Amino acid sequence: MREAVVTQESARHIRFKGRSFPVLTLEPEAPLDGWIEQLDGLLAQSPAFFARKSIVIDAAKLGLQEAGLAELVEKLTKRGIRMMGIAGVDMAWASDDLPPILSRGRALETTFEPADGCAAPEGENAAAPESLKSADAPEKESKAEKDAKAPMGRAVPLIVAEPVRSGQSIYYPEGDVTVVGSVASGAEILAGGSVHVYGTLRGRAMAGAYGEKKARVFCRKLEAELIAICGVYLTAEEIARDMQGQPIQAWLDNETVKIARLD
Repeated sequence: MREAVVTQESARHIRFKGRSFPVLTLEPEAPLDGWIEQLDGLLAQSPAFFARKSIVIDAAKLGLQEAGLAELVEKLTKRGIRMMGIAGVDMAWASDDLPPILSRGRALETTFEPADGCAAPEGENAAAPESLKSADAPEKESKAEKDAKAPMGRAVPLIVAEPVRSGQSIYYPEGDVTVVGSVASGAEILAGGSVHVYGTLRGRAMAGAYGEKKARVFCRKLEAELIAICGVYLTAEEIARDMQGQPIQAWLDNETVKIARLD
C-alpha cells in the first residue's frame, strides 16, 4: 500500500529580504558632556539638522556601560534625534527600551575626483573627521546602481534645475549636487561629493557627507545657515562677515572648514 504524501502550501506570502541602505552615523566622543554641549550648539543654530534623517549612533569611542548607553539614548531622544539603531556596543544589551543593536556595519568607501581645474585643498592627507559618515553600504551594486555610474566608474552628478524651497531636502550620496538656482532658508543639500549652487545659498549645504575629504561647497552668493565638509561644519555666526554675500568656495583643511572668495 502506497503511503500518502501530505504537502502544505502557503496561500499568502510575506516577502522578507536583506537590504543595505546608506545612513548617517553620529559618533559621540569623550568627554560626553562636552560633546553634548557642542551638539546643543549645532541644534540651536539648525534645529531641524537631524529631522527626517536615518540616524545610527556609534558609541564605540565612549566605552559606555549598559546604564550609560540608556542615558545617552535618553539625552539624544530629548533633543529630537530619532535613532534607527546603535552600533559599537555589546549585542547582549539589546532590549525593548533601546533602538536595535547593529553589527557588521562598514563605512561607505567611495571617492570622487575633484572638478576639472579645481586644485585639491592643502592638508588633503590629514586624517578624515569621522563625526558624520555612512554606517553601511551594499556588498554588491545592483544593476540600477551600476547603470547610474558614468564611464570609468565616476558617479553621475545630480542636477537640480529649479530652486530648492524652504523645507526641501536633497540627498545624493553618490556624487556632486548642482543647483541651477538658489537654496532657500530652511532647505538643505547633502551630497557625497561637492555642492554647487548657481544662486544664493541661504539654507544648509553639506558636502562630502559620506567621508569624501576633497569635496567642496561652491555658491554664487553666500548667506548660508550652515556649511559642512565631511562632517566638519560652520554656522552662519561663525562665517566671516567679509564672506557674506560673496561668491565663495569652501573646503576642508586639516579638520577646519576654510572659505575663500571666487574672484
